[in-house]
Amino acid sequence: MPIKPVIGVTMGDPTGVGPEVILKALQSPPPGCRVIVLGDLAVLHETAARLASSLHPYQWQPGTALPTDARQLPVLALSQLAPAERVPGHPTLAGGDASYRYVENGVRLSLDATLDGLVTAPISKALWQATGHAYPGHTELLATLTDTAEVRMMLAGKQLRVILVTTHMPLAQVPRALSRERIEKTITVAATHLRRFYGLAQPRLAVAGLNPHAGEAGAFGDEEQRLIQPAVEQARSAGCNVVGPLPADTVFVRAVRGEFDAVICQYHDQALIPLKLLSWEDGVNVTLGLPIIRTSPDHGTALDIAGHNKASPRSMQAALRLAAEMTQPRQNQGRKRGKRRHDHTRPGR
Repeated sequence: MPIKPVIGVTMGDPTGVGPEVILKALQSPPPGCRVIVLGDLAVLHETAARLASSLHPYQWQPGTALPTDARQLPVLALSQLAPAERVPGHPTLAGGDASYRYVENGVRLSLDATLDGLVTAPISKALWQATGHAYPGHTELLATLTDTAEVRMMLAGKQLRVILVTTHMPLAQVPRALSRERIEKTITVAATHLRRFYGLAQPRLAVAGLNPHAGEAGAFGDEEQRLIQPAVEQARSAGCNVVGPLPADTVFVRAVRGEFDAVICQYHDQALIPLKLLSWEDGVNVTLGLPIIRTSPDHGTALDIAGHNKASPRSMQAALRLAAEMTQPRQNQGRKRGKRRHDHTRPGR
């Protein structure tokens, strides 16, 4: 029988909906993977009791066997939060710091091949900043922890994939942050990812313009002529199947109708508004360019509904499925090269 990959799931902020969506998603295990949660055992016990879940979280240590009973949920306990620090909907500095450690350890276990992939539940960026972890979000932290110079954020839904040139920055700073090199690198990173993990020999990429009507031949801005068009031409000369810059008010319609496999977007909301409109509950965040596999549900901590059994697990389920699917090419390559062997019960290789 095929050996299921081991996916680590970081619990996210302990007071957000992360614990809830993880347990709900694992109540009906996604096909093709086994899961280890990196988080807080008490939080997961309390959440399981509140949800009347049939899952039984227990303390797991790296190198020990994974359970054969699907109701047993292995947890690498990386925090022991006090009762006042783990109240749903009431974030604390201790919880924010703990959520950082979950990710830090998840990356380490992914790099040493204890985990085949990593799924990250939502964190509070403000609490990371407040506890001295000066990263705008997961993407930037993952790049640092893996010593990766160029990473990009992709959001994927059933109808649309979008890849961002810039991520978490004020809109006023976006034009200054754009460059031919940055745009071209985004195109090539996207093409490489789609070839490797989606089996697309020549991914069809479209690049959105920055300004209305893609600049209208310079009438509404010169970034298209000065930066985006040269980057597209350079990527095309390097073998990428890419067109643009195209007006952002029509390119997503064309992609949804099947003309493109993904759209390269210049800034955060240009990409996320259409993606979330179409895939509000099942969108997945993927970090491109890393030496590890990382996906995430496309939603935040949702503190207003945390602890009320209202959070949908669909995005977490989609993130787990995609992470498991992404491991398959890597596992096949490993078998061919004789570099990795997968044990049926132990995640340590």
